[in-house]
Amino acid sequence: MGKKTAFVAAGVLAVGGLAVGLAPQTEAAPAEVFAVSNAETYGVDNGHSSVLFGVSYMGVTNFYGRFNKVSGEYSIDPENPSASSLNISVDAESVDSNNEGRDKHLRGADFFSAKEFPQIRFVATSFEAGEGDSLKVTGELTLRGKTQTETATLVWMGEMDDPRGMVRSGFEAKLVIDRSDYGVNYGVESGALGDEVTLTIGITGTR
Repeated sequence: MGKKTAFVAAGVLAVGGLAVGLAPQTEAAPAEVFAVSNAETYGVDNGHSSVLFGVSYMGVTNFYGRFNKVSGEYSIDPENPSASSLNISVDAESVDSNNEGRDKHLRGADFFSAKEFPQIRFVATSFEAGEGDSLKVTGELTLRGKTQTETATLVWMGEMDDPRGMVRSGFEAKLVIDRSDYGVNYGVESGALGDEVTLTIGITGTR
């Protein structure tokens, strides 16, 4: 997360589409109105996707945990990044740090307040080409009821036919945030836990 750089979700223009459908069609619309992305929309496969977080512990190592439930959909077009979309939700209750007592603490008021704010969500608002095969994805991250604009680096891994008759695709994204921006300050002042958190999101989906 080199401050505000790094990870990982979809703007659906349903209202606009409805308005177009209801408006009287007196003449042909300009051709550019019908320009669409070549990318298809994929639903996230939770069983084969990963959402990891890393944070400095006592200044001597990085501690890692994960979330076990992720959902959403995406449409990534590396050839036409502006036509892409991404909308990813993580179940805060599904946090897993390999320790039951610590997981209970993480779900509580010092960290995620998971009962009050059950979803962590990233919705992309813009895409642009980055270095190599990467894209820079800017979007709104909502965590613990607070929403901030963040930028992630996304690497598109491609797509292929799935043996079960579907088409599968995937990407990996990295996002670095300051958790204090979202009111999660526990351990920062004492130096027990770092403020900067790196999120690594490995997503695969099917259509």
